[in-house]
Amino acid sequence: MKTISFINLKGGVGKTTISTWLAYLLAESWDLRVLFIDNDKQGNASRWLGADERKGTLTNILMDGASVHDVLQKSQYHNIDCIAADMGLVEANYAVIGDQETRQDLILKNALAEIADDYAVCVIDNPPDINMSVFNALACTDDVIIVTLLELDSIEGIRKMHDQITDVQQFNPGLSIKGVLVNQYMAYPEAIELSKELEREGVPLFRSRVSYATPMAKRHKRAVHVRVSLRSVLTAVWQGMSFDLRRNCSNEKT
Repeated sequence: MKTISFINLKGGVGKTTISTWLAYLLAESWDLRVLFIDNDKQGNASRWLGADERKGTLTNILMDGASVHDVLQKSQYHNIDCIAADMGLVEANYAVIGDQETRQDLILKNALAEIADDYAVCVIDNPPDINMSVFNALACTDDVIIVTLLELDSIEGIRKMHDQITDVQQFNPGLSIKGVLVNQYMAYPEAIELSKELEREGVPLFRSRVSYATPMAKRHKRAVHVRVSLRSVLTAVWQGMSFDLRRNCSNEKT
């Protein structure tokens, strides 16, 4: 199972929208079995996927030692199962830090080992934060996709995120930054210069960018259902972004 984490320290950049859409695309267009983990206490991805937090969440794994089978749910989409999030993740992060008897950063990785052979891809939507639940996600992640807007504060977030990932690589050497995906792109001079600055720093950028003019930016604000949005916005941007991931995952297909 290849695990992909979507992350940025800045909120409001489109991580949840893009991660759920990619999960749907991999599951529907290429018939891959996908596990989606919502690691954001707001639970937006959980709601979009039709998960019910009353059936158990990531909180139960991190704080209560629950088995992954106890919280695993089928989403309302073909080939996608999910582990939901809830506000309990706030308490769970403090509880994990206070647990002196458990390897704090490997709780999720150990839990997922039970179902690793059941899925081709695991997609994790992370909060704009660095806490124990994020460290747990990164500990079991292969590829990180940083979603960003080409704004100065977002670029600073990328730099800080790069430093955090470097730290995590000490105990997960297989972790790498797959690339930075630019969302709501507009080719104005400042954005072009920031893009060049990232390239000069050696930051891997996806050549495909989500234009501000695409329906994604507009539809995300109206919180339109994932299924409807995807069927209307399967553009070359998404095909291009997903092809490389599909190629990497093809040997894992079940």
